[in-house]
Amino acid sequence: MKILTVPSAKEEIRRLQHFVQVVESYEAETLERWIIKEYAYTSSIREVVLRGNKKGFKHNGSDLDFDYVRSVIAANPKDELHKLIKGNYRMRLKGR
Repeated sequence: MKILTVPSAKEEIRRLQHFVQVVESYEAETLERWIIKEYAYTSSIREVVLRGNKKGFKHNGSDLDFDYVRSVIAANPKDELHKLIKGNYRMRLKGR
C-alpha cells in the first residue's frame, strides 16, 4: 500500500471526481456505449450481461453474452471513458 500524504490524497480525490464526472455525463446512445457505462458502474461483465438481458437488449438478434460484452470492453477505445474502463478491466485481469 502506498504511504498516504495530503498531496497524494488530494490527487486521488481529483482523479476519482474526474472519473465520476466522466461516467455520469457519458451519453449511452448505442449498445456499445451502454455496455461501457454499465461496466463503469459494476466492474463486472457478468452483471452487464444480466442487466442488458433484463432490459431486453440484443446483439445481432441474440441476447447479450459474455464474449460480446468482453469484446466491446477490450476493443480499441473510442473515447475517454472507454479508455478508463479498459484500463480497469486489464488491471482486474492481471490481479487474477
